[in-house]
Order: sequence, then C-alpha cells, then structure tokens
Amino acid sequence: MRHTCTLLAAAALSTQFLTLAAAAPQVGCDGFLWPLATEIALLTSPDSETVATGATLPTSSPDKAITLALKPAPEVTLPIKATGTPKPGDDKKFAGFVSFTHVPAGHYQISLSRHGWIDVVQNGAALEATGHTGSANCDTLGKSVRFEISDGPLSIQVNGVKQDTIKITVRPAAD
Repeated sequence: MRHTCTLLAAAALSTQFLTLAAAAPQVGCDGFLWPLATEIALLTSPDSETVATGATLPTSSPDKAITLALKPAPEVTLPIKATGTPKPGDDKKFAGFVSFTHVPAGHYQISLSRHGWIDVVQNGAALEATGHTGSANCDTLGKSVRFEISDGPLSIQVNGVKQDTIKITVRPAAD
C-alpha cells in the first residue's frame, strides 16, 4: 500500500512538472530588443504556407508564417547579390527567396526561424535595415530585422542557412 501511494505521488508530481514545462516560455527567447511573442507563435504554428524558392505571392500575411523551401546556395540565383560578407562554408549552406506582388508601405519586421543572412529587395536594390535583433539561444526565432518598405513589389532573400527550409514572418513593426 505504501509503495502504491509513493507511485501515485510520483505520477502526480511528474504530471504537474510536464504541465509547467509545456506552459513555460521558450528558453533563450526573451532577450530580444522588441516584442516578438506573436512571431514566435506564428513560427511554431503548423499553419504556415509552404512555398518553393522563387515563388511569388500576391501579398504578405501578418497572421501566418511562410515556410520557404531553400536550395543549395550554388544552385540559387538571388534577385540581387547578397549584401552580407561571405563566410567560409557558405557554398555548403542553403539560400532562397520569395517575392510579393504588393506590400503596403510601412515599417516592418521580418523574422526568421533560423539564423541566416536576410536582404529585403525593392526596385532592384537592398533596403537598409533600421534595426535588428537575434538570439543564438532561441530555437524558435533566429533573428528579426526591421525595414522601412515602400508601397509596391518586394522580395525577401536569405542565404547562409544551415537547413533546407526556413520560416519567415512579415509583420508591421511593433514596440
């Protein structure tokens, strides 16, 4: 009887521990320079639109992440030459891009589920970032970069990614 009570108590404690662990915030995902809770939720949601590198979408959705299927970097012709400094091994990593027919003007934050270089391209040129934040310790969100975007078409290109897919969110910047 005593053994049964001990087992029941242990089971209750382990259930309580698992419940608390599931409700805990993402470890390492709390040191960003601006709020990214919505982006983290979107990046962890199974409800994302999967597109191949080079796809063109009508517009971006602030309520859904895009899963971009990447290709080995040597096989991809990006809209413009990547602005990041090349690193050893980049030729063994992945790259890709997605384009939008129309994005309304505004200040946006573009977030990536993994680490990699990001360029936002309009009118054939890379836009200057207005801010960036990232975490080497967050498994859900690698970096978020802000851009002032003009009304019109837009491409988002990524390179230097270690995996062959990456999730991207495009949302108005929020402080």
